[in-house]
Amino acid sequence: MRARGRALSSSTRFALAVSVVFIATAILMGAVIYIQQSSEEKLRLQRDVERTVEGLSVMAGQDDLEDLHYQLAAEVAASQDGEVLVAFIDAATGRREGNFEPKEPFTGPRELRPGVDFSSPHVAAGKEDERYFAYGRRVPRGWLMAARDDRVLDENRAILFRNLATGLSLAIALSAGLALWIAWRNDARIARMETVLQAVGDGDPSLRIREQGDDDLARLARRVDATLDRLETGVAALRQVTTDVAHDLRAPLARLRLRLEPLALGPELPDAARREIGDALDDLDGISASFDAILRLSRMQAGMVEPHREPVDLGELAAGLHEMLLPVAEDLGDTLCLAAPAAPVVVQGDHMLLQQAVTNLVENALRHCPAPARIEIAVSGGPGGAEISVRDDGPGIPEDQRHRVLERFVRLDQSRHTPGSGLGLALVAAIAGLHDADLRLEDARPGLRARLVFPPGDARRARDLTDL
Repeated sequence: MRARGRALSSSTRFALAVSVVFIATAILMGAVIYIQQSSEEKLRLQRDVERTVEGLSVMAGQDDLEDLHYQLAAEVAASQDGEVLVAFIDAATGRREGNFEPKEPFTGPRELRPGVDFSSPHVAAGKEDERYFAYGRRVPRGWLMAARDDRVLDENRAILFRNLATGLSLAIALSAGLALWIAWRNDARIARMETVLQAVGDGDPSLRIREQGDDDLARLARRVDATLDRLETGVAALRQVTTDVAHDLRAPLARLRLRLEPLALGPELPDAARREIGDALDDLDGISASFDAILRLSRMQAGMVEPHREPVDLGELAAGLHEMLLPVAEDLGDTLCLAAPAAPVVVQGDHMLLQQAVTNLVENALRHCPAPARIEIAVSGGPGGAEISVRDDGPGIPEDQRHRVLERFVRLDQSRHTPGSGLGLALVAAIAGLHDADLRLEDARPGLRARLVFPPGDARRARDLTDL
């Protein structure tokens, strides 16, 4: 059963429409051929009867009754099964010769039924439904008549019907198969485009369709690839500008902090001024932290960070973070819980980067959940892979906005009043990508569950366009 809401593709609908039109046309042509061929067979049968009468008429017109009697006898002997019937009625004596007796003489074409319009010892009883095509002619000495049954016509029609049915069935099957194959091929090419565009939309602008051929889909694919080239160039330039700005401003901010810090510690400074300078130092620390996050994220997205892979016990990592962050949560009036199995749940990864990712998730929950909030760090493992998750009971994130919060500097309206730069979840997504893991944001009802799901096994999954 087709999934609800999943409509047939345009290529499939077009292929089915073409197949239906072809099938209807083929059936119509077959019907026309059948009717025309049947008419031709009927006309040929009638002409054969006429020629038989014409041949006998030549002898009757020459008053050569002996040859006529001989020819009639030959016709009767040649048609013992009643396929061809001939008769001569002498006008003077009323004597009848041949192998059938019409009820009355006739001229011109006729259709006769055995037992109704004529009798014959050569026609078996019970065949009143058969038809005979007959023709009669008046000759000087009487009437000559001939008839032929329609069995050969029925046999030829049956053969024609079988041949047409076989040919049309093969043609319909081949045409429908070819149309569906073309539709499947076009659907696969379109699915390839969708996969590449989805990957680009998810933050990987390096993939390309690379379609071969010269049809409309291939030209469209090349146009999309050219657009993606320009997009990747623009994104790379924008990232480089962001990185350069963050890098270039770090040193002036550090110097500014070094100049303000001694002033804040001076004994002669008024308390109000000291508080203002302290707030300025806090702001400088936040700006520096944002620039550091920008630089780390840029390096990760540019492939400049290669994780140091080693066995990492997610349960041990979660326990360490729980111990470290528990005082922070308690100071904010929140509860930080840990749910980890006793058995180790080991993945291959960079311990420091994974610790940074989970810390960002916990800090994100602490920042956006009003106190008293309950936050849980959970670890699980199984045949489908290992995962570590952070769940809270805060306001959560609307489903249609969850993909946006993984981008740089994106902050939802309800988060504008809280501290932060909008880079936390983007960093987590980048770290997940380095570990071939998936970052999934789900509704916890209430709150948000952020899951880092690792693939089963230690093998690194290749992301090759040829496998799309």
